[in-house]
Amino acid sequence: MNTPQTPGPYPHVFSPLSIGSTKVRNRILVSGHTQLYGENGLISERHISYYRERARGGAALLILEQQAAHPAGRNYHAGCIAWDERVIPWYERLGEAVHAHDCRQFVQLFACGAQGSGTQYFDDWRPLWAASRIPSAISEEMPVAMEQADIDDLIDHFARSARNVQRAGLDGVEIHAAHSQLLGEFLSPAFNKRSDGYGGNPVDRCRLVLEVGEAIRAAVGTDFTVGLRLSFDEFLGPAGITPEQSEEQLACFADSGLFDFFDISGGGYHALHIAVAPMGTVPEGFLADSAAAARSIVGARARVFVVGRFLDLARAEAVLAAGSADMIAMTRAHMADPEIVAKSARGAEHEVTRCINANVCVTRLIENREVSCFQNPAMGREDRWGHGTLIQVSAEKRKDIAVIGAGPAGLRFAGTAAARGHHVTLYEGSSEPGGRLNLIKALPTRAAWQGALDNLLRPLSRARVEILTSSPINLENLPDAEVIVLASGARWLTHGYSPYRPERDAIPGATSSRVMDIGVAIERAVGAPNSLGRSVLIVDETGDYLPLGLAELLAGRGATVEILTPRPFVGADTQRTLDLPHVMPRLKKLGVRTTAGHFVEQISSAGVEIYDIWGGPRDIREGVDSIVIAMTQAPRDELYEPAGERGVRMHRVGDVIAPRRIEAVIYEAEQLAREL
Repeated sequence: MNTPQTPGPYPHVFSPLSIGSTKVRNRILVSGHTQLYGENGLISERHISYYRERARGGAALLILEQQAAHPAGRNYHAGCIAWDERVIPWYERLGEAVHAHDCRQFVQLFACGAQGSGTQYFDDWRPLWAASRIPSAISEEMPVAMEQADIDDLIDHFARSARNVQRAGLDGVEIHAAHSQLLGEFLSPAFNKRSDGYGGNPVDRCRLVLEVGEAIRAAVGTDFTVGLRLSFDEFLGPAGITPEQSEEQLACFADSGLFDFFDISGGGYHALHIAVAPMGTVPEGFLADSAAAARSIVGARARVFVVGRFLDLARAEAVLAAGSADMIAMTRAHMADPEIVAKSARGAEHEVTRCINANVCVTRLIENREVSCFQNPAMGREDRWGHGTLIQVSAEKRKDIAVIGAGPAGLRFAGTAAARGHHVTLYEGSSEPGGRLNLIKALPTRAAWQGALDNLLRPLSRARVEILTSSPINLENLPDAEVIVLASGARWLTHGYSPYRPERDAIPGATSSRVMDIGVAIERAVGAPNSLGRSVLIVDETGDYLPLGLAELLAGRGATVEILTPRPFVGADTQRTLDLPHVMPRLKKLGVRTTAGHFVEQISSAGVEIYDIWGGPRDIREGVDSIVIAMTQAPRDELYEPAGERGVRMHRVGDVIAPRRIEAVIYEAEQLAREL
């Protein structure tokens, strides 16, 4: 089935293109990105449903998540392989699913190199292969430098893998030589310290990639598309691949005639925070200049793809119109909304769920778990919740539903329930909907969270859901509805109970008037910049962004701020969203003091007594005007049991059951709305 596409305001986006022997109907692709849906080393039904959904939604080219070309090149618990013929039936099924929507499917072939784990697979422990004995940038595990026999075996496996892809009827392969993976390590001076023919100057470092390309061409011939993914800049200065070195290497690769396209990316494991940048950090389309430089080297000899925070077709159109690239990758954008191309083509861009780069997807990847998008709980669950699965209720089953609380869970539930045909009314006690999103969006660099709120509100507007703000609900004014859904969220607590001190229920002195919770502190700081005083101590046990954002807000206005945590380091959870390498230098520049491995003994008129959790003398922080507690939350469930005692049955959803990550409460809201 073809998704109708018309040029409209995007004539370059919707122009066809030939990439070697492959013809695509538009210039939007979904680049190779990890989902971790594999089973027993093979792609799964979940993979097929995932890629089918993006093909149906209008993308012209999909690149399958990284497939290990050699047993030594695997990583992640659910990583997939390509060298074994067992993959062919699965690739065939993937091709059938994608080709049915006039979309093309490439397979990304890779080997992880030093950035894997030698003990990831229980029955196949082995030393990591690498260009040189340079420890992993992630685990610090020491690899073994590959010998010639290893290199020859690797090359043979790459060729075998590409042949499997071709036999399955898929459209091409992309050789992954970027992001500090094994082939990328050979290209990089940060990892390649060899003195043989595979090391030395930038061109000599190309030798292994060229030999892999030659072997693949010998296996698949010239009538099969083969491309190369490269980090144009590793963002390590002269220690890594620089743009100048990339230009020299690109000339070498283009001269070889082996490759039909070059997929331009950037960064590696030292700079993932740039390669997969979180919100408020790098500009949209930030690698467009790199693609333009690559185009000037490659010329007409091959196509140029580019990635790098492309979130809408307007940005893609501008880069294509400038001639900087031939194809634009919109990968996280397609996680959030697999129909972004089709919606844009029919003039319905106002319906698109926009990616905000919250990097929940990256967090799950780093945690070695199946990847999903908090704004699109159907991601990875397309068979259950994908296109065409939302069942409309019949007129006789249509319900009058009241939702109490317009935070993320309440909004998501209301939007999905109303889309099914239920009549939904939302009651919100505060003056605006949004719940926890209204806190974080007010912090420096976090304005994109308004986009998440807009995405939640848009379906309500389409379904004409009534939102009654400034409408607190209690036992005396419960809505007269067939179904009541309690989504009243959670509140921050200030008592300071901690699993680090299980013998006590609270921090002594936590009832002081100087103590406030993180939510109140942000509201005050946003409304009245100096209301927290000149000296602020933030006690954080969440590891989340809120304490860091509050510290930046206050320090930026001249306050002296310290963040204290008993955890091993401040902002631990923001390491997984890749925010930490961006926000921490800003905090240090502002003079924010960060104290990890410490906790509060007591709060008194003399000051705040703190101690090192591992022992040693205690210290007093004197002259602190405000102590902000960012530790635990409790559900706002005061209405639930009393209502039940009166015979009013309520469904609960979200933080009112238990405070959790936003992706968990959105999932739960979607599930309940589909079941009622």
